[in-house]
Amino acid sequence: MFVVVSTISGAVHFYSTEYMQEDPHLTRFMGYLSLFTFFMLVLVASNNLLGLFLGWEGIGLCSYLLIGFWTNRVQANKAAIKAMVVNRIADVFLTAGLVTMLFFYQSLDFSIILGTSHLFTTSFIFISDTSIPLFTLITLLLFLGAMGKSAQLGLHTWLPDAMEGPTPVSALIHAATLVTAGIFLIIRCSALFERAPTTLLFVGFIGAATAFFAATSGLMQNDLKKIIAYSTCSQLGYMTFTCALSQYHISFFHLANHAFFKALLFLSAGALIHGVGNEQDLRRYGSLSRLLPYSYVMLLIGSVALMGFPFLTGFYSKDLILEVAAATLAPIGLYTWWFGLLTAFCTAFYSLRLVYLAFFTANNSFRSTLPLIHELPTLMGSALAVLALGSIFMGYYGRDLFVGWGTQL
Repeated sequence: MFVVVSTISGAVHFYSTEYMQEDPHLTRFMGYLSLFTFFMLVLVASNNLLGLFLGWEGIGLCSYLLIGFWTNRVQANKAAIKAMVVNRIADVFLTAGLVTMLFFYQSLDFSIILGTSHLFTTSFIFISDTSIPLFTLITLLLFLGAMGKSAQLGLHTWLPDAMEGPTPVSALIHAATLVTAGIFLIIRCSALFERAPTTLLFVGFIGAATAFFAATSGLMQNDLKKIIAYSTCSQLGYMTFTCALSQYHISFFHLANHAFFKALLFLSAGALIHGVGNEQDLRRYGSLSRLLPYSYVMLLIGSVALMGFPFLTGFYSKDLILEVAAATLAPIGLYTWWFGLLTAFCTAFYSLRLVYLAFFTANNSFRSTLPLIHELPTLMGSALAVLALGSIFMGYYGRDLFVGWGTQL
């Protein structure tokens, strides 16, 4: 996780120095980016839930500051407030889960909580006349907290609106790091979730529904960044329902793979927007493969990796997720497999639609913008090249590391 966060944030920092060069508040922007990366590393590195919660709230604060960075834009301010409010709703449940664990375990240290979980397998909490297994309540609260950060169905509404921030913000926060914090929490507490089969059913239901819903929403979008945002939401659904199948290592594998090609997609989209005069409507693009060849290649690599094209990064984890869903004999396996297949079809459709409308249709730009179309600067291009290498090779070289050397998976 350190490698993923550091690599993606490093590429975004280099990219931002050129992308935001003309902004008078570049220094403040870079400060927010660095503060966000610091809190994300605190979240990852913490060996107890209190430290994780500190990083959790820190990245929430930084997302508010970054989404609303352009304070003179009303929509950006609204999106920032919406992201903050929706995540606060989820954090109420997360806080309740931490208080419950502190009451029973007398500690928030991971080694103590996970090491002594077997002592609480017969523990119940009584609410009125209803008895609820302790692990079911704790894991349900943790998952409801994770639903906000990871934009699961019901608490997903902030993610598409968060595209009002600068494009590097979209790449760093909503592709690689912040949205994966909820998945990371589930994986980190997997020993607790394994003792709560009822919660796992709920996790699988929400994850598969999120994946399909977000993919169908992406089919109808014309805003370049919103298509990629709904794609992020859809892939988070994949990671969530994979956890429900007790395949946490495969979920983490997809998390790492997704970070590379989704950051590449967002930064390539930023290169297009930067190159055509800040236009985000796909219907105003067309024939850009000849005018912006480098951006075209980068966006194409990201799109085909997202689709799961054979032997690119997305192929190794997405196909594996569908295989383990099909191999799971429980009803939740069949449910997630069907929704996963339909989502994969929709993902391929809107990815090809994006590439086709941007690069192969007749150009539909305003006449005044045509002379201004330009390729991205060298520093931005080098950041995209690093992410493109990860999008091509990460799945192949990381397969044995994440899934297990010599396994049949």
